[in-house]
Amino acid sequence: MKKLFRFVLSIILVSGTVLTASAQKDLTLEECINIALDNNLDIQMSQNNALIAKSNKFQAMMNYLPNLSAGVNYDLTAGTFFDQFAGRQVSTTTNTSDPFIRSSFNVFNGFANHHNLSQRRNELEAATQGIEASKLDVKNNVFTAYLNVILDKENIRISDDRVELLEAQLDREVKRESVGVGNMESVYNFRSQVANEKLNNVRLKNTLQSDMLRLVQLLRLNVNDDYRLITEEYADADLLVEADPYGDVLAKSMAFSPSLKQANASYKASKYAMKGARAQRYPTVSLFGQIGSRYSSNGARNPTTGEVEENASLTDQLDWNSYEYANLRVDIPIFTRYQTSTNIQVAKLNMHNAELSLQQTEQNVTNTIQTVYLDLISAQATYKAALENLESLEQSFDFINKRYETGNTDFFTYLESLNNKNRAEIELVNAKYSIIFRKKIIGLFEGEG
Repeated sequence: MKKLFRFVLSIILVSGTVLTASAQKDLTLEECINIALDNNLDIQMSQNNALIAKSNKFQAMMNYLPNLSAGVNYDLTAGTFFDQFAGRQVSTTTNTSDPFIRSSFNVFNGFANHHNLSQRRNELEAATQGIEASKLDVKNNVFTAYLNVILDKENIRISDDRVELLEAQLDREVKRESVGVGNMESVYNFRSQVANEKLNNVRLKNTLQSDMLRLVQLLRLNVNDDYRLITEEYADADLLVEADPYGDVLAKSMAFSPSLKQANASYKASKYAMKGARAQRYPTVSLFGQIGSRYSSNGARNPTTGEVEENASLTDQLDWNSYEYANLRVDIPIFTRYQTSTNIQVAKLNMHNAELSLQQTEQNVTNTIQTVYLDLISAQATYKAALENLESLEQSFDFINKRYETGNTDFFTYLESLNNKNRAEIELVNAKYSIIFRKKIIGLFEGEG
């Protein structure tokens, strides 16, 4: 029974390991971006806003057309009253109806329809560019989150190598001390450094888990699943390719920027909104027309004979009482309790705010490009220096390590050399991925991503 229990338990453990391994999901940078774009709520809201703007534009186009409506009523009146349909005074319960079809058409309203349509067109353009601006923000955020995770993994790798090296040295010192050629001071020093580096390793792994959680949350994936990021390999020659001149990068970015196009379209829309508000000062001219007829249970006057026929049928009455009505109306605003002036003032301030927003967006795009471009140039310079620095420090550490192993240098000299080498490795890794992602971000702002 014990053997059977152990066999079943081993199968369960192996199955669980296989399931866990198969549950791990590999993610490339491109896959992370596509997932974020599909799941991001801001993008979905921007898409809804674009649909709303499209509906508003369609309505602005339809405002040029006349309206058309039809109606019918049924009235019940009891008592004595003058029945206009029958043309006499009656004292009875009366049923009446007045069916009609009517239409009105706006001939002139100070070009308000024209301004409204232009406003809605620009609002649709702004909403459309808002979708692209949201996508750009999402991609930028994914780049940043992805970079943090990659750097965390590289720092952990360097820390793991450091722990392995220190543990090997500790093991060597323990053996040397056990045979009487070493000393406990070196053993204690290495134990202290191993413990300190393991603590640092734990901190780095905690940072990795935290940054990985932020990335998964940004992608709106299940945080209980296990994910692994797949990175691409980049040659040194690709990393050190000089960037385009700053002026060219800025010009491309300004020409492509969806946020700048959105702000510009919003500004144009606000200008037409102000023109629409000013149109309220103009007179309006409208046409109105209606056709209909009347029916009364008391009968109706026959237009042929001039006599009131109390038993006239519904069909006859609708025929006898039919009418056509047309109206031309001019409304001249004289005093609107300052409502028009207030609307114009508010529209003008909204236009000024939209202009300021456009200027702020231009400044934000410029500042972003300046920062990213400077970071790229600095990272390339750092990478060149870090390559040379690491090469010399590795040679120095190899020399110090051999001297330490032969007893020709002290522990603190050895540790300082190791720390210098590790710092150079970290600087090189940070510079490498800073170049990679800064180039990607610049390409993103130029419309290449």
